[in-house]
Amino acid sequence: MKVPKLLRPGEVAEMLSIPAATLRYWRCVGVGPNWVKLEGTIRYDLSDVLRYIEESRRSPSVRAHVEEHDGAL
Repeated sequence: MKVPKLLRPGEVAEMLSIPAATLRYWRCVGVGPNWVKLEGTIRYDLSDVLRYIEESRRSPSVRAHVEEHDGAL
């Protein structure tokens, strides 16, 4: 079994450029990267965080491009 690289919430918040409070909120509402609770301590597996980032990737739409460059449609 591969030993996971576990990150503290502050490290994940920094990676995602969000406040740590946002991660707490996400845990409460069931969104964001998977997490584990070990003896009362929250940790995130690096591979789960990277997967979350990849799954959140979006391709730009034509509408977004037009709105960004030419104003409203």
